[in-house]
Amino acid sequence: MKTLLLVVASLALTQCFSSVPSCSSDEAELAGKRIQTFIGLNKALTNQTSTSTFNLELFLSQLAPLFTPDISYHVPLGVGHLVGLQDVGEYLALGFSSVNANLYYLDSTSESPNDDLSIDGDVYTISASIPLTYFPTVTPSVKAPFEHETEIIFSPCSEKIATYTVKRTPSFDNFVRMGTWTAIHSTYQGMFDVCAFHEAYCTGEHRQYENFSSCLAYLTALPDLPAGCPWAPFAGHAKPCKARHSNLAPFDSNHCYHMGPLTLADGTPNYDLNGKLSHCSDAHDCPARSEPDFVLGEPTAEFL
Repeated sequence: MKTLLLVVASLALTQCFSSVPSCSSDEAELAGKRIQTFIGLNKALTNQTSTSTFNLELFLSQLAPLFTPDISYHVPLGVGHLVGLQDVGEYLALGFSSVNANLYYLDSTSESPNDDLSIDGDVYTISASIPLTYFPTVTPSVKAPFEHETEIIFSPCSEKIATYTVKRTPSFDNFVRMGTWTAIHSTYQGMFDVCAFHEAYCTGEHRQYENFSSCLAYLTALPDLPAGCPWAPFAGHAKPCKARHSNLAPFDSNHCYHMGPLTLADGTPNYDLNGKLSHCSDAHDCPARSEPDFVLGEPTAEFL
């Protein structure tokens, strides 16, 4: 990834930005500023990858100069469509072992000869291969290359990123499968651990279940995949969505509400601290999903 960003710098500075509108700064100056954005993003991501503890406020402060206030982040198969620095930063953080509780490790410091970049005006598309290890602290772990494609759109005439989109690739689909299989079939990072996270981090007014047993009874009764959009496993009212939010509960208690039931004991909607309905809701999530060609399948022998 480091090599990729250096390549970005050398390429961007020599590009003819025919589709960039007239700006107060010239093309070379704007390109140079955008390269500094890439370098800053790479630094923020690699610094957090190499640490054993995560500081959300520090991470957000590193991202703030790089993103527009209404940055939008799009990841397919129900992983997330987020807007705003807080939500986007939290979901980027799920790629860190210190946040995902060593579910997987992405070595963003590695270099690959297959890394590539294309530039079309404000749109930068990066293709890269990153070594992925699932269950890195377990023997045997599952290793696989993570071939991914990311589209980054800068705000016009600005060095700030306005849109960050992860594209579907075969290896991304496999990555989602492994996360889904874990939530459904595994004690580690499955519903048992979700309830353990709830007991540890969702206390006081943020508590969603009376005790561990009631939490586990509710979550194990959930469908494996959302009924309204089974092709988007991390969306909707199903086990994988609860697992995703549990990893973020230690850093933001708002995620406790998305780990909880859809409705309160009196039947009223279970709103989070921002007055939003649970993200783990078919009504909230499924209308925005349209990827019916995804098939989960059964866990592979290697994974089990």
